[in-house]
Amino acid sequence: MSGFFGIRLARHLKKMMKYMRYVFNDHFILVCVFLLGGLGFYYSQVLKTLPANFVWGRPIVLLLWLALLQIGKIATLAEEADKVFILPKEPEMNHYLNRAMRYSFWLPLVVLGLMSGMSMPLVVVSTGWAFSTFAYFIVMLGLLKASHLRLQKYELYQISAGERHQWFGLWLVTSLLVIGLSLYTLPLAGPLTALVQFLLFYFMLNKKEQSVSLDWEKMIIVEKNRMHRIYQFIHLFTDVPEISSSVKRRKFLDPFLAKIKKSTQNTYLYLYARSFLRGSEYSGLFIRLVLVCGVILFFLKEFWISMGVSVLFIYLIGFQLIPIYTQFDYMVMTQLYPVPNEQKKQAVSRLVTVLLFAAALLFSVFVLIALPDVKEGLMIIVALVVEVILFARLYVPYRLKKMEA
Repeated sequence: MSGFFGIRLARHLKKMMKYMRYVFNDHFILVCVFLLGGLGFYYSQVLKTLPANFVWGRPIVLLLWLALLQIGKIATLAEEADKVFILPKEPEMNHYLNRAMRYSFWLPLVVLGLMSGMSMPLVVVSTGWAFSTFAYFIVMLGLLKASHLRLQKYELYQISAGERHQWFGLWLVTSLLVIGLSLYTLPLAGPLTALVQFLLFYFMLNKKEQSVSLDWEKMIIVEKNRMHRIYQFIHLFTDVPEISSSVKRRKFLDPFLAKIKKSTQNTYLYLYARSFLRGSEYSGLFIRLVLVCGVILFFLKEFWISMGVSVLFIYLIGFQLIPIYTQFDYMVMTQLYPVPNEQKKQAVSRLVTVLLFAAALLFSVFVLIALPDVKEGLMIIVALVVEVILFARLYVPYRLKKMEA
């Protein structure tokens, strides 16, 4: 069964790599680099203002690390047919799940390493310890994550909800104590106590699994939910067949459609606007990006960082909206419309312009609230207006022409 998991894993990784080239495109990497650079600069400036032995530093780091340990679920790669065709192999499923647990460990470990490394300057400021103590902390967090995954494996068996909550509560309390010991006593105490916790969970849960059966339905549902979250993230960048967009009536948005004059010149504008307002694919994407940027801008106090974040998000929103151009290509009736193809491009440009101006308006409100200097806020507003005009007049036609090539 361990080899069977390897076959499924190879197929799964091949599929994910196909999507990753769309996710980690030049635009996304540019946004990530700029955001990380801006946040890193802001973080370093905040650290300079903190006093030595900052009292709140350790509680903040403790809660942050405890929250980071929740990242990463066990990837069983289970499928619907398994409860029928692999059911006779249940006695051998322990090897399959152990392989799944080992595979699921590495990505959370990388995230833990990056995020705990970013929090180390705060640890150094709060404790006065050397940065080299990071080695103890990353080993501790790795062991705590391993015990968490071991608990997730046990939860795939036929156990009651009460027992599941008890074990998770025990893991949460012991993890809190382990991190607290490492931050408030000695860094070396962290990996030592985490090792004790891992060994206790490993042997105790191994013994309990021998008396219970695997819950196939639960395992399949857990894996479906895990993959659905992954597909939702990928869906922000490209179409995913596994994610089907829903359509809702949304009658309260009809006044916006009523503003579009029902004439031949507005055929595609009406179709695109209706698709955006009543579908969940592009409207959901637009709302999520606006909310994320709005929250970031609300907490930013630096002019240049606010400028960069708002400009980049306007570009990102516009870039993600352009594929709406192909929304109706699969419909035969649109091919029969006596409407020139150039009207489609004009309709997309107008729709993107309106939506970007709406996003820019919301960003302007957040900027004016967050920045102490009104003149700086007005400068960002002017930059956003110029960007929206240039994006709609120059970049959108260029991208549409490239899509048709």
